[in-house]
Amino acid sequence: MEIVTIESLDHFGLGIAHINEKVVFVENALPGEVVKIEKLEDKNKYMKARVLEYIKKSDKRIEAICPYFNICGGCALMFYTYNDTLHYKLKKVSELIFKNKIKYNGNIEIVKNQNPINYRNKVSLKIVDGKIGYYKSKTHELVEISECLVANQEINKIIKNYKFLNVQNGSLVIRVNSNKEVLLIVESASDNYNIEIDRLKELVKLVGIVYNNKTIYGDNFFYERIGGFLFKVSFNSFFQINHYICSLLFKFINEEISQNDTILDLYSGVGTLGIVASKKARKVISVEIVKNAVLNGIFNAKINKQNNIQFILGDTSKIVNKIKDDFDTLIIDPPRSGLDKNTISFIKNKLPKKIIYVSCDANTLMRDLKLLENNYEISNYKVLDMFSYSYHLESFVVLKIK
Repeated sequence: MEIVTIESLDHFGLGIAHINEKVVFVENALPGEVVKIEKLEDKNKYMKARVLEYIKKSDKRIEAICPYFNICGGCALMFYTYNDTLHYKLKKVSELIFKNKIKYNGNIEIVKNQNPINYRNKVSLKIVDGKIGYYKSKTHELVEISECLVANQEINKIIKNYKFLNVQNGSLVIRVNSNKEVLLIVESASDNYNIEIDRLKELVKLVGIVYNNKTIYGDNFFYERIGGFLFKVSFNSFFQINHYICSLLFKFINEEISQNDTILDLYSGVGTLGIVASKKARKVISVEIVKNAVLNGIFNAKINKQNNIQFILGDTSKIVNKIKDDFDTLIIDPPRSGLDKNTISFIKNKLPKKIIYVSCDANTLMRDLKLLENNYEISNYKVLDMFSYSYHLESFVVLKIK
């Protein structure tokens, strides 16, 4: 056991201290706190530890409202007030920009979540030996829960009554739209199901159940309405998990589109950003790897009466070189891994006038910005609090050609 003083927070919400010049990452510890710690891991260059006793607590620390805080690992910043979490995220981005020597002297705007509690419209849970919860971070150890404070209340109704699923071991994804309609995606080791559907229908507006990739009740999709647009979303299609922040994202996209632009929309999901852009643009070409998402996108363009958008099914890294059309603006919303080398080369070859980069991982975003900086400069940088109380953040960055 050692006593250390916490100097700062790292980018994953862990306290940073030092023992004999070796860095120590401490769970649930804030800058300025003096803590007695127990080592969990001791590597050549760093240690990981947990707090055994708080000798001196930070004035910034608050009592977490979630009973599973520091156990499930999902809301790593719940020891802070909401405004302090925003300051943390803004500081994190500023530090990454400085560390990566990104050229940007403008303001970074932080965009608040309307309600940082009960905002998530999708959660992914595990069921182990008849108990439901999340896996503890980087383990297969189940943290049993009875509700999730950042999840929509309709989702919590299912969590509290998950036994109606009669699943002993498997996984459960719960999705809900703004109309409180619920879609359940169940995976189980057993192909024989005994779900008490009528009991679930008494709890929520149940639109469908997908069991081991088969639709056993209702539909395998729902509709979502955001900012005057209507979208069909299949059970395995990507859609933003925060309705309010997504509506603001649409607004920011619209503000950056010029009349008569030709737009290339990569990693397009069910077509949300491309369809928003198509209201102003002359033409939109959308690329997406998930077949159901592309089918949703084609349907969504029709129900939103946009006939100027084309959908291509395929892996962006393999498809881009086949795109011969010239385009003025590029919209990219990649997975956490960011852009692959082939896509970066494609961008540098095509050199669109503007790039709208929506990112869910600040580190890969910085890497990609660095790779593009010889040709582009940042004109707009927003940090969107898509994932409140977690260390994750969404970035909205606009690049203009030099």
